Amino acid sequence: MRLLAAMKTDAVLQQRNQLYAISVGVSLIVAGALAWLSPNDLVARTVPMALLLFVGGSTLLYVVAMILLERDDGTLAAVIVSPLRPGEYLASKALTLGALATVEGVLIAAGALLVLSREGPVTWPDPLLFLAGLAALSVMHVLVGVIVVVRHRRIMEALIPMGAIAMVLQLPAFYFVGALDHPAWLLVPSAAPTMLIRGAFTPLTPWELTYAVGVTTLCCVGLAVWARRAFHRHVVLEAS
Repeated sequence: MRLLAAMKTDAVLQQRNQLYAISVGVSLIVAGALAWLSPNDLVARTVPMALLLFVGGSTLLYVVAMILLERDDGTLAAVIVSPLRPGEYLASKALTLGALATVEGVLIAAGALLVLSREGPVTWPDPLLFLAGLAALSVMHVLVGVIVVVRHRRIMEALIPMGAIAMVLQLPAFYFVGALDHPAWLLVPSAAPTMLIRGAFTPLTPWELTYAVGVTTLCCVGLAVWARRAFHRHVVLEAS
């Protein structure tokens, strides 16, 4: 019940701060640009790349904005003394912001593919694998955002390290679009869920599927533990 109440509150705050409107606007712009730039026969490469770049990047910004806003208005301090547990607070952020980012990604992909389908045949993704990869990519970026932003109190302080981390997480985009084929790019954690998204468009080899599922699971679990510890250290202990 506490988690559901926290998710409802988060959804209201996100709507009040225009995140939904911003997300739809970003989705339409990116979908249009992707349809303009991507050939029909390369959507298995260009769609995963676009989702990694834009959904991942926007999710990090959403996390920074919401948590620093809550820090400024005293919500984070109130969480410490409320019945809501820190883990439930973080779960609410991961689920609500992750859902927002997932919907954003669906709009980008669907919008681009619909436009491209008017010009010729396109490959539509397997919905389950696509949503699994996109949701994992979204949650992963939420957790990374939490780990970074709880260390800061002002948005300008958080943007520099967040920007640097975003650049690292987006490096596998070069691999998925085919610009750089060296498997070393797959060492970046964000590559694993992006591989799942790619697998929704084109069959993966056994090692690719094993890598995508295994590394995605390990990274999400590890980041969840790290995010909880970072929250405890930089929010709970500092408020004590």
